[in-house]
Amino acid sequence: MKEWIHTVIRDHICTITIQNPPMNILTKEVRQAFVPLMEELKQRDDVRVIILRGEGERAFCAGADLNEEGELTQETVRLFLQEDCRIYDIVNEMPQPVIAAIDGYAFGGGFELALASDFRILTDRAALCAAGVKVGLVVSTTRLVRLLGEAYAKEVILTGRTISAEEAFQRGLANQIVPPDQLMTASEEWAKLIAARAPIAVRKAKQAIQRTMDLTWTEGMAMELDAFIECQATRDHHHAIESFFKKQQPSFIGK
Repeated sequence: MKEWIHTVIRDHICTITIQNPPMNILTKEVRQAFVPLMEELKQRDDVRVIILRGEGERAFCAGADLNEEGELTQETVRLFLQEDCRIYDIVNEMPQPVIAAIDGYAFGGGFELALASDFRILTDRAALCAAGVKVGLVVSTTRLVRLLGEAYAKEVILTGRTISAEEAFQRGLANQIVPPDQLMTASEEWAKLIAARAPIAVRKAKQAIQRTMDLTWTEGMAMELDAFIECQATRDHHHAIESFFKKQQPSFIGK
């Protein structure tokens, strides 16, 4: 039986590989394997960071299966979209930070998957595209506007043009560009840096950052202060303070 999604967990980091080469498209089988896995990882305190990648060198992910889309009717399209969007939504809602390690194409749904991630590490040959208008569809309007603003979202989405790795970095869409053979090393370095921090604080900070755009200033500040108060009571915070005065590196346990 084919393994559509492969996972490796080591040192609090879970590396997930979409195994549907060469383009790693999000078929029904991939969706059915991916979503339950992410639901399981939500509950795991031993996983502090997730790295998401595609198998092979040609594509991180080239989006949905056009054969599946071609068979849709007005009666079935909404259900398909709900299943498809669940992949991106669950990445966005993960309590752990998600790092997209992107080599090759991230088109259509692959672009959306990248936008849903918290960090994006690209190889210098990576190429991103919100390809919706090229095939008569609307995609990525919500996430791209929230990440980079209305003007740039219009430029990218309404033209359907391809974004190079360099442009993605200049625009703040990519956190780092590396040669292809350094992609996983760089992604793991980011993951190790995050995993070394207090995990409760990391999760609560991610949640506060993501929710603040939907809140008023007063509501956002109240949430931030509530998170501070909750973290202040943790063992990890008190241990970090003790370690600071002892000039030692703290070791966080998520309690």
